[in-house]
Amino acid sequence: MRIKPSTKQRVLRIRHQKELNPVKRLVSRLGNQQHIRIAREFLRRMPDLHLKDLVVDAVDPQRRMQINGQWLCNFGSDSYLGFDWHPRVQTRLAEAAGEWGLHNGASRMFHSVRLAQEAERSLADWLEVEDTLIFPSVTLANTGLIPALVDRGDLLVVDQHAHNSIQEAAKIAVGNRARLRKLHPSTGTSLRKLLRGEDTTGLVLATDGVYSMEGTSPPLAELVQITKEHGGICYIDDAHATAVIGPRGRGMAYQCLGSLKEVLVVGSLSKGFSCMGAFITCTSELKPLLKMKSNTYIFGGPVPPPYLAAVCEVCDILGSVEYDLILDQLRDRITHLVKGLHSIGYTTLNGTQSPVVSVPIGDIEQTLLVGRRLYDRGLYVQSVTYPAVPFNCGLIRILVNAIHTPESIDLLLNALSDLWPQIQTYK
Repeated sequence: MRIKPSTKQRVLRIRHQKELNPVKRLVSRLGNQQHIRIAREFLRRMPDLHLKDLVVDAVDPQRRMQINGQWLCNFGSDSYLGFDWHPRVQTRLAEAAGEWGLHNGASRMFHSVRLAQEAERSLADWLEVEDTLIFPSVTLANTGLIPALVDRGDLLVVDQHAHNSIQEAAKIAVGNRARLRKLHPSTGTSLRKLLRGEDTTGLVLATDGVYSMEGTSPPLAELVQITKEHGGICYIDDAHATAVIGPRGRGMAYQCLGSLKEVLVVGSLSKGFSCMGAFITCTSELKPLLKMKSNTYIFGGPVPPPYLAAVCEVCDILGSVEYDLILDQLRDRITHLVKGLHSIGYTTLNGTQSPVVSVPIGDIEQTLLVGRRLYDRGLYVQSVTYPAVPFNCGLIRILVNAIHTPESIDLLLNALSDLWPQIQTYK
């Protein structure tokens, strides 16, 4: 039989709780959540395997970094084209800092520096669209724009494998009374079945151009066509294809569709561009509406002026012969790595088009262990485990850059070749 605490005991307990530091109470409450307990247990059991939250002390132009006195070849950088080390981009950024200072000083709702309009114009010309709108990051773009595109009662269909920021944006949209359906698997057949019998007034389908973890892509052309047939529009997060896939680097969506004029595409300015921010394609008629409805545009800080100048410089390079040479070098590095992996016996989730090369390992502990073994040999790759990927579907995520040397690719292949017999025992 349960004995109820006395009034005195209840009073003492309440008094004790009130006397506790509120921050300590919060830490205690958050620490009891299941995924935090799991993460803490892994940290306790394998403190040297995670390789997360690392501090980099120095870097160099050959994509190496120094951590705790050790130099490593960095295969975890999404500055795919190496523009962070490009002399023209660095010079333009420094010049703009002297011309404009380091910050806009206010939300763009109040005012924008002229460079913002110039960058948006440069991006629109490059992408062959009417206009673009710049946001501080892809995450802020997604979490502000998706809720802005669907109203109460509208139907939002979200690809189950789309980026986390799209999934979080969907929660906000649901809070605003939009109807949410998850698309899985991301195929035309699944989408037709999902939409059958649905009221598709105000339909928006949100997906990725290239999935950030696997480097693979959904059937964009088919999904766009079916969505159009139901009177809707596709919203495509093409962050990991921006500047590295498609004609002149216009992205996976452009490559699959031949034009971006009937879809909304979000691109990254912090990956292939090596700058800062994000953009969405739009028309001059839609642009002011997005400004009015997107909370992260209204209340978010702007991209600093020096990076806007750097974006314009990158756009100039993307239209030049030099870009062809840089892209060819990136393609050579990707092909070198993927063919080498296959010759050893590894499986990759994608081909040689995406700079995101994902190699399945499986078990969480063994995936982390592979990352640690490579780290000990002077190589950094990202060990990706649950919840970023399904449970026991861990993978090492290798990000290939144009400025990686052939020698660094060979170092990685040799290390993975030596690890192959050990990895086979995990299967």
